[in-house]
Amino acid sequence: GPIKYWAEQITFSLNDQTTHLAGNSKIQYLDITLTAARIDIDWQRNSLTAYGVQDSTDSLGQPVYKGLPVLKEKGEAPISGIELQYDFRHNRGKVRTGRTNMAPGYYRGEDIRKVGKETLFIEDGYFTTCDLEDHPHFYFRSAKMRVRLKKQAVARPVTLYIADVPVFAVPFAIFSLRRGRRSGIILPTFGENSQGGRYLENFGYYWAPNDYFDATLRATFYEKTGFLYNGDMQYRKRYAFNGSVSGNYSPKDIRTGAKSERWRLNFNHFQKIGQTFTINANGSFVSDKSFYRDYSSDYNLRTNQTIRTTATAKKTFPGSRTLSMNFTREENLQTERIDYTFPDLSYSQPARSLFTRKAGGQKQWYHNLRYSYNSKILARGSRIPVTDNASGQITGFDRTYNSGWKHDIVPSYSFKALKYFSFSPSLSLEELWVPEYLEYAYSDSLDRVVVADTVKEFRARHLARGMGMSVRTTLYGLFELPFSPLKVIRHKMDPSIGFSYQPDYSDEVYGYYQTFKNAAGREVRGDRFANNTFAGTPQGEQRNMNISVSNLFQGKIIRGEEEKKIDLFRMTVSTSHNFALDSLRWSNLRTSLQAKPHPKLNFNFNAQHTFYKPRANGRGRRDEFVWSDGFALPSLLNWDVNMSYSLSLRPPEKKSPNAPAPGDVPPDTLDDDILDANRISDENPSGSLLVTDRQLEEFEGLNVPWNLSMNFNFRYNDNQGDISRTFSTNLNAGVRLTKNWNVTYRANLNLRDREIVDQRFHVERDLHCWQLSFDWSPNPNFTFYRLEIRVKESLLRDLKLTKTANGNRPF
Repeated sequence: GPIKYWAEQITFSLNDQTTHLAGNSKIQYLDITLTAARIDIDWQRNSLTAYGVQDSTDSLGQPVYKGLPVLKEKGEAPISGIELQYDFRHNRGKVRTGRTNMAPGYYRGEDIRKVGKETLFIEDGYFTTCDLEDHPHFYFRSAKMRVRLKKQAVARPVTLYIADVPVFAVPFAIFSLRRGRRSGIILPTFGENSQGGRYLENFGYYWAPNDYFDATLRATFYEKTGFLYNGDMQYRKRYAFNGSVSGNYSPKDIRTGAKSERWRLNFNHFQKIGQTFTINANGSFVSDKSFYRDYSSDYNLRTNQTIRTTATAKKTFPGSRTLSMNFTREENLQTERIDYTFPDLSYSQPARSLFTRKAGGQKQWYHNLRYSYNSKILARGSRIPVTDNASGQITGFDRTYNSGWKHDIVPSYSFKALKYFSFSPSLSLEELWVPEYLEYAYSDSLDRVVVADTVKEFRARHLARGMGMSVRTTLYGLFELPFSPLKVIRHKMDPSIGFSYQPDYSDEVYGYYQTFKNAAGREVRGDRFANNTFAGTPQGEQRNMNISVSNLFQGKIIRGEEEKKIDLFRMTVSTSHNFALDSLRWSNLRTSLQAKPHPKLNFNFNAQHTFYKPRANGRGRRDEFVWSDGFALPSLLNWDVNMSYSLSLRPPEKKSPNAPAPGDVPPDTLDDDILDANRISDENPSGSLLVTDRQLEEFEGLNVPWNLSMNFNFRYNDNQGDISRTFSTNLNAGVRLTKNWNVTYRANLNLRDREIVDQRFHVERDLHCWQLSFDWSPNPNFTFYRLEIRVKESLLRDLKLTKTANGNRPF
């Protein structure tokens, strides 16, 4: 292609076929543009040389150049230096004392040669990701480097400099410049803590063979306690499956160094087969009950006493019918009890019409008849430890296993009558099949029934639950408030009353209970179905009247022409009356209230009251209303209040015309002394001791972005005179003090006893091309801190220094 050039002075020599450009010279060839103070072109060799010209000298007597050559190629970062040579024919270049920025780093060398579009050879130079040109905060210096752009850089030997001070050297180094997932060695972190001593942390290998799978294996060596191994694996195929497996293994106790194999394993898997079949599984396993307490710094894991494993396979059929198979395993780490359910097979058919209306036909009353069906096969087993009373040691295990098959048919029907009332009859039919049932005998010495035998024989139980009728209506009320922005309050009230009946299934006519008479002539019973995996057989006749009133208060706010409708609060009150009882027929009065007076504030209140007086000994209630001796309100049994609030503020808009825009954070003044009498600046030209306006604004609490979220929980419970109260809060707060400093704090506080259950501070400091983070957890039973300084560029994330204290807890 043609070569175009411009300059203030152009000289052409016919004898040696050269052109000399001087003064703001510029050459353009294809997609390549070169600018310099002086350019010499040799047409016979198809090459050129570009120079800068000396302008002055600095304080050290070193020359200062102007018009340095800069080579720009379309789509590539520019290359500059004191002197540049370029070969048009072979597309090669050489730069003396050159520099370039080619993502993700900056390169500088006494001699930089570019071969083709993707390869650089650098002699006596350095590589860094810090964008300070003359004195980067850190860099890797090497006598020889070969850089393949966006692939890798190979250098030998290599010395790491921090603040121009050499701190580490290796014979050679390979830096990967690729973005995204790629296989490679994970460089370790060096550090020291109070328990394990010096350590080499997370040295390992990351393997990413394809887009669907990757795995990591890491090892940590502690000077005092030996090795700890960590591994994790992830796999994913879009719209098909995904999952992960992770684990930890320690051949020695991480606290003492004694030989003791300890481990943890977590997994999860989700798979979709076709459009109607899914598999979902997740679980956790540990080697011993104190693993989390010894190895984890996370409060929730350390206090977790239960590990759970579940697996579910689910098939969906037309009409939203589902068939699912479940497995559950739950282990209590303290008692070592294990409970599991398998098989757990469920079939569910949602409500559907009993009689289908023909297309175009008129709807009849019987078209509202609907029914739903559910069937469940469930087996439960347990491994229960047997403990020696004298030594407290586990001497063995008892094992139990029960199973059953339950069917539920729920017919439903609703209709309106008298214009404003909705009626809903109810009935639930249940049938239970069990492979064994219990036979009882009466023990005179124990004065109660005891299990005499377990009969291995099929038996069925039939129940009709919830036979009854409910009626509901809706009432509305309006209240005007003409002298307030809240102009109208709308009250929507939904009262309902229902009647239900359930027979006494402990009656001998049903055959579900065995009945005996004790020495006092009182009847005692034993449920033949007490050992089934579902609920036992209900006893006692039920003739209930259920009363409920739901209230919704809404408001209309009018400001000028703007109108807004809001929900103020919702309150529900309910109770019931059992006509079949001979005393204490009224159940507790239950009250709930939910309100959201502000988008960031939630309020929930629940309470229970009783209508009856307590017994003289304070235990239980007697059949006498609290108002029998005069006016009195129902007695409070328990209540709880939960209130959550979140708030975030940005800096207010400053009135100064030179002030930063709203949302900006104040500049970092960590290195400034606001009381420095000798400092003279534009804002403080006299060096006065008075604090400037800008400095004062930096210390105003609302002048920096911050956020706060709180959750308060109050509980009161009166358990037959034994009163308990709790008052706790969860707190999360964060503040960006300057554009470089960010502080967050979270805590779980017991406000009643004034105790800190758990708290953690997290501090981040942006150090230009480095990032500093500090975590501190000063808890009463566990104190932990972690200090880490790392390079911000993700490609060099393994270049870091970590310091931890109080235990080598790896996760």
